[in-house]
Amino acid sequence: MSPITCPLDLWSLCLQRTINCQLSLVHCQLSPVTSLHLMPIFIVSHNPVAIPHDEVLVPIYVGKAASAGMGVGDNTGENISDKNPNYCEMTAHYWIWKNVKDADYVGVCHYRRYFGIDLSDANICQLMKRYDVVMVEPSFYLDSVYSYFAKFIGAENMTILSTVVKERCPEYYDTLESLCDGNEFHPFNMLLCRKELFDSYAEWIFGILEACEHHIKPAPYTNAQRAIAYMAELLTPVYFLHNKYRIKSVPYIWKDGDHSELRKEGLGDKIIIGLHKALRNTLFAGMVQNERKEKFSNPAILIGLKNDGIHIS
Repeated sequence: MSPITCPLDLWSLCLQRTINCQLSLVHCQLSPVTSLHLMPIFIVSHNPVAIPHDEVLVPIYVGKAASAGMGVGDNTGENISDKNPNYCEMTAHYWIWKNVKDADYVGVCHYRRYFGIDLSDANICQLMKRYDVVMVEPSFYLDSVYSYFAKFIGAENMTILSTVVKERCPEYYDTLESLCDGNEFHPFNMLLCRKELFDSYAEWIFGILEACEHHIKPAPYTNAQRAIAYMAELLTPVYFLHNKYRIKSVPYIWKDGDHSELRKEGLGDKIIIGLHKALRNTLFAGMVQNERKEKFSNPAILIGLKNDGIHIS
C-alpha cells in the first residue's frame, strides 16, 4: 500500500467534522448500553488516546478487567475482558455482540486506524443499500497469506485453526484454504455492517476461537500470546467471503498523534498486484497446489502436535 499524507481537511471530512474537528482525551461513561447511537462505530483502544469528537464514534477500552480508570470498557455486562492479552480487539467484538442491543448497524475500528470514508448516518445508510459489509481494502503480500500468518503464530497454530474449522464448519474450509493460498486479505478485524449480521459473524467466529483456545499451548512471548487475535484476523474475511456478502472495500486512515495518512492502493500497486496474480494463476499454479498439501497437513507438524499432547483429528 502506498501511504498518502492525509491533510487535516480530508481527515475532518472522513470523520464528519469538516469545520471544527477537535481532538481531546475522551473518558466517557455511557449510560445503559441500549442508549447508544443507532449506528455506533466503536474505536478500540487499550490506553487513553485522542479520539475525534463525533456522535457515531464510541471509544471502548479493552482489557479493562486488568486495568482501571478509563471510561467505557469491555469488562461490563457479558464479557471476556480478562482474555484481552490473547484476543486483543476481539474482546471488544465480543462485548458488542453480547451487550449492544438497539443499534441498527455497528462498526469496529482502532484508535490508530479509521475508515477513510464519510461516516455520516446518511452515507452509511446509502452504503448499506448496496453492500452488506464495509471492510478495509485487502492487504497484499508477495508471499502467500498463509506464510504471513504462519510467520506470526507458527505452522502448528495454523494447523490447529484449519483442523478446528474443518471439524466445526467444514463448508468454510475451502474458503479458508483458498484465502491462505492467495496473496491478499481484508485486515485488522475492522468492519461495519447490520447488527444482526455482526451477531451472526460473532457467533460463528467465537465458536471457532474458543475451540482453538483449548488446543493452543501457552507462549512465553507477548506477540506469540496473540495467536487467537491473529486467527480472528484471518477468519473474519473468510466468513464474509464464504457467504458471498457484498463487501465494500475502503481505504483507511492511519492516525499517529497529530499525523494522519490515508492509506490506499495506488495505480502502481494495482499493476504489480495484477501481474503477480496472473503469474501465480498460470506459471506458478502447480507450485501453489503443492504448497497447499504442506500447509495444513504436514506430517511433521501433526506428529509434533501429538507429542505435545495436542490431539486433533
